[in-house]
Amino acid sequence: MASTSGLTTSMIPCCTCGTIIAPNSSNQCASCLATVDVASVVRRGPGGGDLLVHQCRKCRRYERENNNKHFIYMEPESPEMMALLLKQIPALSGRSTQYVKRSGIQGLQILDSMFIWTEPNSMRQRLMLTIKADINDVSIQQRIKVEFIVKWKECPDCTKEARQRTWSAIVQLRQKRDDSRKGLLILELAIARNALMRKHILSVQTKKAGFDFYFPSLDKARQFTQYISKVAPMRIKTTQSLVSEDKTNNTANIRHTLACEMVPLCRDDLVVVTKQAKGAGNLSGKLCLVLRVSSAVRLMNATPSREVDVAAQCTDLHSDTYWRGESSYRLFLSSRRLVRFVVLDVELCDNERERYNSDDAKLVCEGHQYGLSKYALADVEVAREDDFGVNDETFTCVSHLGHLLSPGDTCLGYDLASAVLSSEAEWSIQNDVTSNFVMPDIVLVKKIKGGQGESRVEGGLETKHKKGKAKSSGSKKRDRRMKKEEQKQQKLEAAAARMGLNTDEDVYFDEDDFFDGEGNVFSEDVQKENEKFEREIEMDEDLADDLAQVEAELAGQSFSDNDDDDCPIAP
Repeated sequence: MASTSGLTTSMIPCCTCGTIIAPNSSNQCASCLATVDVASVVRRGPGGGDLLVHQCRKCRRYERENNNKHFIYMEPESPEMMALLLKQIPALSGRSTQYVKRSGIQGLQILDSMFIWTEPNSMRQRLMLTIKADINDVSIQQRIKVEFIVKWKECPDCTKEARQRTWSAIVQLRQKRDDSRKGLLILELAIARNALMRKHILSVQTKKAGFDFYFPSLDKARQFTQYISKVAPMRIKTTQSLVSEDKTNNTANIRHTLACEMVPLCRDDLVVVTKQAKGAGNLSGKLCLVLRVSSAVRLMNATPSREVDVAAQCTDLHSDTYWRGESSYRLFLSSRRLVRFVVLDVELCDNERERYNSDDAKLVCEGHQYGLSKYALADVEVAREDDFGVNDETFTCVSHLGHLLSPGDTCLGYDLASAVLSSEAEWSIQNDVTSNFVMPDIVLVKKIKGGQGESRVEGGLETKHKKGKAKSSGSKKRDRRMKKEEQKQQKLEAAAARMGLNTDEDVYFDEDDFFDGEGNVFSEDVQKENEKFEREIEMDEDLADDLAQVEAELAGQSFSDNDDDDCPIAP
């Protein structure tokens, strides 16, 4: 009752035990409210069943989410295990809102949690939880024992291994040229830096001019081809073959083949662009140098004009343009024909002096002309390195390496004055170029560091074999052919190791054959090949620039396990 001196609250007896309490919506005391069965709500699993947690029988990893994709290893009674178990309680995660509302319990909170020891082989996990809940505007606190049943569930990695290397799609990556290893360097890095792309590879085989990648499904193979097509220009063709068919159940086992043929042009190649070439711009009918190979092939005039800047004498050749006029781009000389020269004098052209002295020098080559700002046209006087002390023959040429070369530097270039050309190359020069074309004596390609470009035997020092019994000419030819094929196979296997893949006996890959998520290497063979690759990148600045551009192009691309949609494939 209210009094004149102040406000007082009326007290009422509890409707259950008669204890005098302040009025509330349930007219019950805290002791009586504590008898409400909060434990039945907390122990209720999805659909009203038991609380379950799934573990893989073989690798002993626990399923982190109920999507059969993410399995991780957890120590017993660890904080990670506690977090996983608490997420499996629907009442605490908000996945059974309607059931909790019908029970009249609101505001479930965990105040404390601890493990209760169980026998390791009991397939049970027990927790002691201190729960705070609101019932009819009254807060109560209870200690509840919760039990989880551990069920076996095979993880995707163990399922893939149990399939015994069965595959549904194969990606045949090829570059049809004599030195295909050089053209695969960019792809090697792109695959090595993306663990998600390597994750779905069942096995890999090295072939004469590339690799065969095996995948469990067509979707994963298409994701892989879509990824590598952003790294190197190529065309992709998809075919399928029927393995078996069950007409009764209307099912069939079909295997898909995705043939990826890379453009057979590599950096530093000398190419003849015919007069009939379409899409080459003002480079039609000229001798061109391949400056860069990424998502497109960048060509530059090998005999540049002094009056025109570098950007105007370059063009990007995309894969569609190349394959439509494949016969219009003919390989003249490959980088194996490069010769070492010593720079005697460098003099920039007049227009290059004006351009680099102006304030707009930094804005010359941006966007699609990325990477051209370091080049400048100059008259360069060089001499063969082998001619020092023998004769005084020198050569003068117009080169795009004006700002990179200084007197005394060593560079690589093509010696067309003394080169012995094949019949196809001579025919191309006589018929495919314009009438005003003049064959240059020297085409400079790139500046090199001290020991780069020296001839060396692959795999270490060359060993001398003892003379044995004389062999017939046929046996010698067979041995030379087998030795050559073996060397090619070793180079391709080394490339596969740099990608983070092992090719020993072409078996299914274990986890130790791959890079981990942080880029660390597990396999010692992979680590050795990766170290060789890194040394090669350090020695070749142009290759390092190409790899940096590839990483920049792929930075905005992401491929997740949840993306199972079909990827568009070029016809």
